[in-house]
Amino acid sequence: VLSGGLTSRCTRPLRLAALGSRRVSSAVRLHMSSRSAISDYVNSLLKAESVNRCPLCGQFEGTTEKFDNHHINHDSSVSEYWNLIRLCRPCHDELTKYRQDGIRERRVRQVKKDLFRHLVGDASYQVLAMAGAYGVTSTLPSLAMSLLRLGFVKVKHSNPMTVGTAKHSTIVDVEIADAGREIIRQLNIETDVPKLS
Repeated sequence: VLSGGLTSRCTRPLRLAALGSRRVSSAVRLHMSSRSAISDYVNSLLKAESVNRCPLCGQFEGTTEKFDNHHINHDSSVSEYWNLIRLCRPCHDELTKYRQDGIRERRVRQVKKDLFRHLVGDASYQVLAMAGAYGVTSTLPSLAMSLLRLGFVKVKHSNPMTVGTAKHSTIVDVEIADAGREIIRQLNIETDVPKLS
């Protein structure tokens, strides 16, 4: 479980009314009852990373066409940020239909990794990779800000030195948090950084 509010394990009311008058099998009921609710926080991250556009086909999310949150590993009981991606309904239906297709799954996982990289920014993504590789890395506070907010790193040491007219530390040491290790593992983020010493 990720820290920093990135998951919610409460149960969501079943929406069986959408199935009409058809009988619902016990297997479907079991699957739907194990569905984990998506927290408002995770939903806001998913919306921020997709920018109202399907990352697979490019369709815009309009006022009438709402996007679905797709569980990347097809396990709806795991509604954590790393396992969700916002998609248009046709792309979501296709992925669900061809759930055993490894090529589609690898593509979606790569797209999710790219969306995460874009969400936090390339430099912050590199800070996360270095913190994952070394446990601790030094960086500018502005590069660590999104990672700190998401709970992926934590400040280990703040350098009291400032440069110019800045009234804050200009270098901080950040160490990888458990949530950072989890996102690196789940998104398969490369931590093989070149040795700098």
